[in-house]
Amino acid sequence: MPTFSVDVRLLQTKAGRVLETEHTTEKKESITRSIFQGIGLLYHMVDAVTHRQPNYFHVAIEFFNSRLYGFGGKLDIGDVLLYAETWTDRMYCAWVVIDKKSRAEALKLDYRKFQNYWPTLDFCAKDWELQVEEWMNSPD
Repeated sequence: MPTFSVDVRLLQTKAGRVLETEHTTEKKESITRSIFQGIGLLYHMVDAVTHRQPNYFHVAIEFFNSRLYGFGGKLDIGDVLLYAETWTDRMYCAWVVIDKKSRAEALKLDYRKFQNYWPTLDFCAKDWELQVEEWMNSPD
């Protein structure tokens, strides 16, 4: 059972469509401490937008990229991250694009206290780096 919820609203303004998002969590907030967790939350937000309004995917992409930049991510990686369709691929992609310091920050959080915005804690497993490397080197 998730310990967080995401709410999205698409508003029509004079300047065009504006995406408003909110999320709540029962645990301590992790996105201020981990860009990896921030990316996980962004995926949930994009999924919420496209689930409610599939024809607004372009708005969701712009939102994802702007928020990613706000978390400290590079603008040029947002589109790459959005090509990942499964949660496993999303986790692998996000892990690859963040730096070693950001990986360490994600690993040091106590997820009994801090929110995990990914479906699993597989990234905390001892063999995670090897799994990511194998995924990167696979011909598929």
